[in-house]
Amino acid sequence: MPRNDPDGDPGVLGDGTRGGPAVGTRPGPRLPRGRGTRIAVSTVFFVNGAAFATWAARVPAIRDALALSPGDLSLALTGLAAGAFLGLPLAGGLVARWGSRRVLACAAPYLAALPLIAFAPRLVYLIAVLAAFAIGNSALDVAMNTQGALVERACARPLMGGFHAMFSLGGVAGAAAGGLAATAGMGVGAHFLLAAAVLAAVCGGAAVFLLPDGPAGGGSDPLLALPSRGLWAPGFVVFCALMGEGLMNDWGSIYLRDIAGSSAGTAAAGFGVFSVGMVGGRLAADRIRGRTTSSRFLLTCGLIAASGSAVAIAFPATWTGLAAYCLIGLGLAAVVPVAFSHAASLTSRRPGPSIAAVSTIGYIGFMAGPPLVGGIAESTGLRTAMLVFLLLMVTMACLAPALSREP
Repeated sequence: MPRNDPDGDPGVLGDGTRGGPAVGTRPGPRLPRGRGTRIAVSTVFFVNGAAFATWAARVPAIRDALALSPGDLSLALTGLAAGAFLGLPLAGGLVARWGSRRVLACAAPYLAALPLIAFAPRLVYLIAVLAAFAIGNSALDVAMNTQGALVERACARPLMGGFHAMFSLGGVAGAAAGGLAATAGMGVGAHFLLAAAVLAAVCGGAAVFLLPDGPAGGGSDPLLALPSRGLWAPGFVVFCALMGEGLMNDWGSIYLRDIAGSSAGTAAAGFGVFSVGMVGGRLAADRIRGRTTSSRFLLTCGLIAASGSAVAIAFPATWTGLAAYCLIGLGLAAVVPVAFSHAASLTSRRPGPSIAAVSTIGYIGFMAGPPLVGGIAESTGLRTAMLVFLLLMVTMACLAPALSREP
């Protein structure tokens, strides 16, 4: 039966319909440029992934240039965490007031922060620039996911998995370009200037083709987007998924090296196998999701990721570990985009604040997971500590049915 959404927009169906949120919600505005709009949104996702990977690929060079100790580098990275934590709810409020296309156009200049990172003269400046970079990245992230939700609604079919696959591919491209620049001896400043110019030009060209979406609340919306009652279930699903991703990023290779006994090269390749699973899962997600509900889809994802983690813990060896990492990547691949789509479907006129609120909950998990496992590993060993990962995946599967219920 149709229901009214929390903003008073009638005719929005619950997520129990087939095809997920894109099919279950009332169609949005018609696409004025058809395929060009989808390509534009995909391009913005690619640019965002490439921009962040550009910074990540040259962290060692930036560390060496400023002679940062491990403690100094950890302190610098708190700028990223603090900027993202503040930027996500702030971006949701800005999207509600101004519309996602306008916020995206204003957020795109955050790419200018890339050269500023390279030329930061001291640690305190690096922390400040990284915080500004993270705030801009968060604004772009919320705006592009809002555009993705609008395009999904307009096309009446799942598309978010493909958009997030483009983000992953952008990350691969940015990391590869960073590796080539480092191998060629290109300075970080020159590399970041070139990357920022190219990515800003590409993003600016794509912005012309994005969907128009004016402010929904007449400029009276709160500036900080906080979770409403209906958003806690998808928020905790994203919390589990992003905490799991954080654990794989920081501890996956170490687990293969220290617990599974893999060589240094194979342990490093473990993250690549996990990433391949993520990209493959995201590319296939939309086709599969179109044949089922979001809650069933996420339940399956949670079970796949849980089975992979159980194999890695129960049979710690090189080949079983690599196979398990691929399963984990497949299981986690589309959890975040599907949860974002579900959150967007709950407030059909204003998906931006919903996406921002869910992202904020999830990012707490992303930040908290690696230190938590590190603390447990210090006292009990890494293999026992990684049971936290298995518990997260089982919890994610248990939360999935809640997404089929009314908020």
